[in-house]
Amino acid sequence: MDEDFFREEVYYKDLYYVTKGKEQCEPNHSFGPYMREYYLIHIIMKGKGYFEIGNSRFNLKQGQFFIIYPNVITFYQADEEDPWEYYWIGLKGEQLEALLGAIGFRLSNPVGNVKRFDETKQMMEDIMQANPFDVLSRVRLQGQLYLLLSMLGSDLDGTEIRQIEKVNRGVEYTKQAIEIIKERYHDVDFQIGDISQELSLNESYLTAVFRKTTNRTPHEYLIDFRVYTGRIYLETTDLSIADVAEKVGYKNPLSFTRIFKSKMQMSPREYAKKAKNK
Repeated sequence: MDEDFFREEVYYKDLYYVTKGKEQCEPNHSFGPYMREYYLIHIIMKGKGYFEIGNSRFNLKQGQFFIIYPNVITFYQADEEDPWEYYWIGLKGEQLEALLGAIGFRLSNPVGNVKRFDETKQMMEDIMQANPFDVLSRVRLQGQLYLLLSMLGSDLDGTEIRQIEKVNRGVEYTKQAIEIIKERYHDVDFQIGDISQELSLNESYLTAVFRKTTNRTPHEYLIDFRVYTGRIYLETTDLSIADVAEKVGYKNPLSFTRIFKSKMQMSPREYAKKAKNK
């Protein structure tokens, strides 16, 4: 990966460059779910992959592009057999949102075809070579940004790449998180943060999508599952309360007793006695 970053300068307010780079992705290389603070345009030079925004997924290939909007969660992944290579350029500016809207860019369909591919490819190669810290080079770069937008925008009017399917990545992540909980609930050192780390997700994001899907946080689900499993042990075995607590992931049996009682309105001992007297 080749990339550089640039901070805002007093000369450029309406539209200015933030970052640019290029990458030849490995098969199935992915990025996200992630939220940017600026606009980011990816132009695909070869290969293919897919881009997700909201519940929409778009299959994309050489000669097409996708736009990441600020403060919007997105995800994208290279194809397994023909992974894409792309250039990207990040933009900000006080008038950028209005400018993009005026030339046809929209959040509802943030993809398009590059109409003059060879010319656009050459321009991106020139942009990649530009030194944003040299004054004259930066002035030229600013002009190229406007020209690039005009070239991409020229193919947006009346032309759409249709989304290929509806996806709900939040549901998929929730399913994966539940599988991890069921596999590791008995580990006394297991933490909810381990789930987001294993899935390579932001913990706040995982909590939000998990709650939306189940009406519970991952922590609440873990507690409920531990209590549920504890009930089975109490109903079907003669294990001590301490042993049951350890089997469902509690170092301290008093913690297990307190949580069990708050959920079942009776202690584990009372529950076991009642279950076996049925």
